[in-house]
Order: sequence, then structure tokens, then C-alpha cells
Amino acid sequence: MTRISCLRSLSLSTAAFGLWTTAYAQTPPPPDENGSAAAKKDGQARQTPAQQRYGLPQNPILGEPVDIDTGKPLTLERAVRIGLQRQNSIAISKTQTDAASAQLLNARSQYYPQVTPSFRYNYNRQPGGTFFIGGQAITGNAVSENRQDNVVASFLLLDTGQRDARVGQARRSAFASEYGLGNERQAVILNVTESYYNFLRTRELARVRDEQVKRAIKNLEAIKTQVAVGNAAQSDTLQAEADLANAEVEQLQAQADLDVAQATLRNVMGVATYDPITPAQETVPPPSPKGEGSLEEYVDLAYANRLDLKQQQERINAQGYSVRLAQLDAGLSFSANIQQGVQLQPNNGETRVFTVNLSYPLFDGFAARSQVNANKANLEAEKRQLDLIQQNIRQNLEQSFKVREQARFRYNASQKAVAAADLNYQAAIARQTNGVATILDVLNAQVQLVTAQVNNVQTVYDFYIADARLQRAIGTNDVEYIPRVPGARSPRVTSLRTNSPSFFAAKKPESAQGTPSSTGERKP
Repeated sequence: MTRISCLRSLSLSTAAFGLWTTAYAQTPPPPDENGSAAAKKDGQARQTPAQQRYGLPQNPILGEPVDIDTGKPLTLERAVRIGLQRQNSIAISKTQTDAASAQLLNARSQYYPQVTPSFRYNYNRQPGGTFFIGGQAITGNAVSENRQDNVVASFLLLDTGQRDARVGQARRSAFASEYGLGNERQAVILNVTESYYNFLRTRELARVRDEQVKRAIKNLEAIKTQVAVGNAAQSDTLQAEADLANAEVEQLQAQADLDVAQATLRNVMGVATYDPITPAQETVPPPSPKGEGSLEEYVDLAYANRLDLKQQQERINAQGYSVRLAQLDAGLSFSANIQQGVQLQPNNGETRVFTVNLSYPLFDGFAARSQVNANKANLEAEKRQLDLIQQNIRQNLEQSFKVREQARFRYNASQKAVAAADLNYQAAIARQTNGVATILDVLNAQVQLVTAQVNNVQTVYDFYIADARLQRAIGTNDVEYIPRVPGARSPRVTSLRTNSPSFFAAKKPESAQGTPSSTGERKP
């Protein structure tokens, strides 16, 4: 084959390869098989484009997978489990724990020998000059070929502590990510619980507005009847009609609030569907008449249980190893390494190398010392962050505790207000029927009744939402998940009673025995 034909074949092959790679690059990758299977399993649940392309969130599931069909009666327990199974924030925290575990494994690899097989082939052709044979000039080429096969094993015998510092830093970072995953689960539980109670609240308020419209219609009909028999003026119907129109506006607003509450609940659960939500319970039990415990007891419990505090403490420990590593790099460094190899080609035999390295950064423009100071400053910042988190926890605890206790007392007063307002309204209707009261008396009584009913509904759910925040503040709203940290246990459950009917604070504490699998079992 001539030189020109070789170049032509090479150019055609290159062009064909370019067309093939361009077409392949423009072809989107196939969707994840797990995502397709999950889509079929979820039934009516819709998926986002990202879920269709990359699959559903791979959250750690404790127990059996939960049915995400929101068309079925939805309990608080199932709503929370759906959120724990489908919320992307948990999946993101899970990826962070996986990355930290991989980094820890990478740091620990320095304790083991590194075995590296290698193959090398070298072909070299160069012009060899011109020589003459029988008076004729001939151009030659110089060709060399080299091949080398070997297997090398190296092992770091010891150093001045850099290896241990890197492993310690990676281990503490992995512990922090585990606590972060548990903390994110608790945050999701609180968000779902708040949204569920708010959904029930808006349903109750919508029911109050529906009853208000019914009463307004009844009042208007009664006024028209009295006008027909001459017991009321025609102008009284205008006031009744205005009251009905205002009641219908408030009814529409209540329905809009209910739609927003449904959308919010679906979002915090991580469910992409537009199906209406039917709660399994229409109302919640009334608040208990008496609370237990003091604010200081709750604060002590929070300091003992909160996973974000433990996460921050592990970050401080990891940063401490960063300071140690920077100090080692800024001082006298020593390492001893041994290398054992077997060469197969070109010469068969063994190689052995023992290396000792001793170094000291005599002058580096203050780079090593500045790195030490920077890591010390970061360590101090992590300590201050821990103090800030503790202060915020105390503030949130105080707010939730006081709101809950105030709502407890407000409930009793609101019950009395509803009873009194209802009697007043019934009396106003009776007086109006007898011609003693005017339409304004009836409308005022109705306004008082609606106000009392709204206050009663708000008080009940203010109590339960504050109690859910209190459980989150003391770190007891999720005792199922145990971080994969040596010595980790379920949060210490207090004898102080919490009032939310959540099942997450009713389990017995246990120690972490292994890693939770996708089926909820723990592997050693």
C-alpha cells in the first residue's frame, strides 16, 4: 500500500469515527432501570423528569417500604414514612455519608501494601542516515523495540504520624456525616408533621367557613320571610346579603388555603402527584390539661440527644486532625518505605528497594506555618459554631415550650368561648324570630361565634405543632435510626410526656449493631 493510500484510509477511518462519536454523544443515555421499575410499582404517582432519568431517591429504609398512594386515607405515621422514603434531602445526606465512607477507606489503604502490575512496550523508528553501495545512495532507518513486564509491591513501614492523622480526619468526617444523616431525618419528620397538622387545621377552618355560609344563607332566608310578613324592613335583606357575600369570599379563601396546604404536604413528603389527600382522621384529641417538666430539663435532654450537636463535635475532632497534620508537615518529617518487585521482561529477576526519607522545611516563605495558623483558625470557628448551635437550640426550645404551654391554657379558654358564642347566637336567632332583636344583633353574634371557632381550631393545632417542634428540639422525634458510629444509641427518651400522637417517640432505645440495609435489617 502506498503512502497516499494509507493516508486516505486513515482520514476516512477518522471521519467515520468522528461521525460515530458525534451521534453517540447526541444520543441521551437510557433511563435508570431502577427508576423505571419504581415508576411501575408506584402506580398512580407521577415522577419528575429527574426521577424518570436517574431513578428515585435511594434513602435508607427502616422496616417495610410504605405505600405512597395519597388517595388512600393518610395517617401521620404513613405521611412521615413516605417523607423518609422519598425526600431528596435525605438522599443527598446519604450520598455524603457514602462519600465520607469511601474517603475513610481510601485513607486506611495506606496501612496495606500497594501491589501494582505494569506492562510497558516501546517501539521507536528513526532515520538512520544515508550510505552507498556500489555508488548508489541508500537511505536507512534505525528501529528499536523495548518491552518491560513487572509487578511491584510497596509498603509504608512508618512515618511521623501523617498517615494516622489522615485516617483520624477521615474517620471523624465519616462520623459527622452519619450524624448529619440522622439529623436530616429528624428535620424531615418535623416538616412532614407540621405540614400534616397544618393540613388538618386548614380542613377544620374550611369546615368552619362552610358552616358560616350555611348560617348566612339561613339568616337571609329568615329575613326575607320576616320582610314578607311585614316584621322586618326591606333594607335588612341588604345587610344579610352582604354578610353572605363576605362569608362566601372567606369560604373561597379557606379552600385556597386548603389547596396550598395539600401541595405543601405532598412536597415535604417528596410525592409528585396532584391527587387530593384524604386524612385518616378528621380531628385530633384535645391537648392534655397538664404538662410536665421544666425548661431546663428539656434543655439538658436536648444537649444529650441532638444529632446536630454530635455532628458539629465530630467536625471539631476532624479539624483537630487537620491542625495536627499541618503541624507535622511544618516540622521534621520521617518516612520509611520498602518496595519489592518481580521483573519478567526483558530480564527476569527480583528487585528490592528500601527508602528512608528525612526532611524539614527550613524555609518555604512561611507557607507551612501559615497553613498551621489557618487550620487553627478553622478549628476555633468550628468551636464557635458549636456554641452557636447550642444557643439556637435553647432559643427554639424556649419558644416551643412556651407556645405549647400557652396553647394548652388557651384551649380551655377557647372551649368556653365557643360554648358561650354558640349560646349567644342561638339566643339572637330566637330574639330575632320573636321580633325583639335586629339583623345586626344576629350578625354580631355570628361574627363572635366564627371568631371563637377559628380561635379554637388555631389553638389546638398550635399546641400540636409546638409539641412536634419540642420533640425535634430535644432530639426524640426519631428513635428508629441509629447512626453507624461506635457507641451510638437511640436518643435518651425522657420521662417527661410529649403530647403529639407520633409513634417515633415510643420505641425502646437500643445500640447500633450494624448497617441498616434497604430491607431494614442490620448487617454486621
